[in-house]
Amino acid sequence: MDCRWLRMGGAGRITELLLREFIADPPPGTWKLWGRPDRIQGLAFTGSLVAAATNDPRRLWGQRDIASVPAGDIVLYLHQIRPFRRGRSVTFIFDTIPLRHGGRPTLRRLKSFFFKISARLSDRVITISELSRVSIIRDLSLAPAEVHVVKLPVDEQRVSRVVAMRRALQMEDVLLYIGRFDRHKNLRRLVSAFAGSSFAAAGGRLELVGGWHGEAEELAGWVAAQGVDRVRVRPVCTEGELDRLLATSRALVCPSLEEGYGLPAFEAAATGLPVAVSRTGAMAELPDDVATKLDPYSMGDICRAIDEVTTRRIGPPGIMVDGNLRGVVLASLAACFAGGPTVRASSSSGHAA
Repeated sequence: MDCRWLRMGGAGRITELLLREFIADPPPGTWKLWGRPDRIQGLAFTGSLVAAATNDPRRLWGQRDIASVPAGDIVLYLHQIRPFRRGRSVTFIFDTIPLRHGGRPTLRRLKSFFFKISARLSDRVITISELSRVSIIRDLSLAPAEVHVVKLPVDEQRVSRVVAMRRALQMEDVLLYIGRFDRHKNLRRLVSAFAGSSFAAAGGRLELVGGWHGEAEELAGWVAAQGVDRVRVRPVCTEGELDRLLATSRALVCPSLEEGYGLPAFEAAATGLPVAVSRTGAMAELPDDVATKLDPYSMGDICRAIDEVTTRRIGPPGIMVDGNLRGVVLASLAACFAGGPTVRASSSSGHAA
């Protein structure tokens, strides 16, 4: 099991959620958890061994560790950036957003080539929403029957921690964003809309958290150049600090142009925090009594959503969706062991070629 993404973005979060489910109900067989031992510590489950890896999984587009994948019958890759190594495997492909919002046309074509290799080396592909499944089938020419969707579980431990902290801490006039700072996250439009909001005029602040190396510096420089006040741009923070932000902020906003799932919005809503979200990914499934929906292309509508969501009351904690992460992963692995068909380009009739 490729655990190299732990503490790195959405893939790291999903890896952690899956490991916690395995701790509660260990899967059959012997598992090798491939990643940094210090990050795996506390997440290893009965029947698992740790296979150390120290390289950044993004290096050389995931090929830095092509000769270091631990020996095993099958590999579970938790990200589409994976070594191009043959052998039975199940791969998470979260979305194909980089093929539309991933820089210049030449770079997007290169990413398309990369994604297709990752998919075709996989016996099964798992993704995180029906919208992502449709995009993956279309963009990577995969057989529909071989792309499976998981619903992500709510981290009940985080919910309990945040609710307890909320009772002890004072709320601050902060609108929170959590996630990467990629172009499709629409953060520049969010900052501009915030600057024109009544929330900002009344002294409210916008906190942007989660940029990878280089992303935070670039966005902070742009914000400063625009002269927008009371906006704080931060890189990835610790889990404890993230809990504190969820406990003390007035609301969370996810204004993405396109989204595979929108896990931060679900996790925030599960704690009772009001959220403002685009109608994309799985976020469209959030009920209206907990989520203010917005048009991510409209500055005026984002501004409206900011002022609406920051006046909502904190709600009771609750489960937004029943997750099936463990079940889908184990079923996909079992199908590979049984010798099921490998993912291949689909024919015009929609069946595997």
